[in-house]
Amino acid sequence: MAWAVRLAVLALLVLGLPATGGSQVSPARGRSLPGAVVKVLSGDTIHAFVNGEVERVRYIGVQAPRPDQGGQPGEPQGNEALRFNSGLVGAKNVRLELDVEERDGDGRLLAYVWVGDVLANAEVVGHGYGEVVSGGANVRHQEVLLRRQQEARSRRLGIWKLAAPPARGAAPAPAPSASAPTAQARPGAPPTNGWTCPLSHPIKGDFRTYTRDRCIYYRPGTPAYAESRTDRCYASEDEARQDGCRRSQR
Repeated sequence: MAWAVRLAVLALLVLGLPATGGSQVSPARGRSLPGAVVKVLSGDTIHAFVNGEVERVRYIGVQAPRPDQGGQPGEPQGNEALRFNSGLVGAKNVRLELDVEERDGDGRLLAYVWVGDVLANAEVVGHGYGEVVSGGANVRHQEVLLRRQQEARSRRLGIWKLAAPPARGAAPAPAPSASAPTAQARPGAPPTNGWTCPLSHPIKGDFRTYTRDRCIYYRPGTPAYAESRTDRCYASEDEARQDGCRRSQR
């Protein structure tokens, strides 16, 4: 009987299974895919060869300014973000760590991009070439990204060169007076999420432009529409202009 027990334990070890129910299990980690970067598109997007095909990979939790593309000017620091990311991951083997949501609405693979032990998402943010975007279920490394962003902003790196430092002990904003316009009077509608507008208000308004413009709006069908975030949505271009937005040049 003893030899049978020993044989069963040996079989479990060979198969890599725990011999008893009390064994500790290592913390769960997201599914990872090996890849090779074939092209860097911006500070937050790459093309990588994964599982026999080229995938468009979007960095989770990071929004970088757009670089120049197709003769059209990009956003300030967009070309610098592209160069930085190219030096970081260009033509390198990477590990793509996936999170809860593996693809976005445009079919792009969403990943934390690792080069060895270096998390590219955090490096882009930490050097001021992108900002942290939140929302959705992919938050595994959110605390790391926020910490690196705070460091970059405090040091006025990249996109934060002209930004005011985080206020400390600032007094709360005064309450709006009775004569101030109400929220209901503002043109547009809130987005469905940070990237999607309701069908009734398809035009995207981006208020985080890294420029002196209050807002830039993007029309459906234009090249930059799918990759543009949104803070406010509009039913028409007139409505977007009423809210202080100008039309994107892309």
